[in-house]
Amino acid sequence: MDMTLSSISRTLFKLTLVLLALKVVLVTFISYRDYMPPNFDSDFLAGRQSYFWQGYHWAFYPHIVAGPVTLLLGLVLLSESIRRRWPRWHRWSGRIQVGLVLLVVVPSGFVMGFRAAFGPIAAVGLIGLALATAVTVTMGWRTAVQRRFDIHRKWMLRCYTLLFSAVVIRLLGGIGEVAGVQADWYYIQGTWTSWIIPLIGVELLLRRKHRIGVR
Repeated sequence: MDMTLSSISRTLFKLTLVLLALKVVLVTFISYRDYMPPNFDSDFLAGRQSYFWQGYHWAFYPHIVAGPVTLLLGLVLLSESIRRRWPRWHRWSGRIQVGLVLLVVVPSGFVMGFRAAFGPIAAVGLIGLALATAVTVTMGWRTAVQRRFDIHRKWMLRCYTLLFSAVVIRLLGGIGEVAGVQADWYYIQGTWTSWIIPLIGVELLLRRKHRIGVR
């Protein structure tokens, strides 16, 4: 009975994460109407008009296109059943994922981090996220090439957790609106906690699985 409840809880948790990711992707697609052409009265672009066409747009547009793709592709790549059933597809889509993350999402996120809306502390948080993502995806690619697939899956889980910060930070923003929190500090902490807390959670999960011998 306990095992059944635990299995159901894990399934519901995974389903919730998938639905949240899909919602953020959908919201991003809908937001394109504010980005193409740029609407500087929209939430994200507000206050960016002075520097948007001075190089920021070269990072912004690739980021908002590649980011949702990596979120969707990552969901499929993390599926054990899909990986076992279509291993060749997994390998090719994995290469696409690594290329998008390492060549588009990371550098564009790094550049955008310097223009964080809430100052240098938030900027450091976003730049740190980009660097951490670069490390995890590089290690994921390297261990796959070395055919160390158990370790590869762990690194790619960490990478997707960092990509998922785009979902978490929007969730935190929604919570702040519901709670009536309008202070800058709340949004600044979101640039850190949106990826550090989930990453700690994943590390604890991996350690637990290692102790009980689960791959």
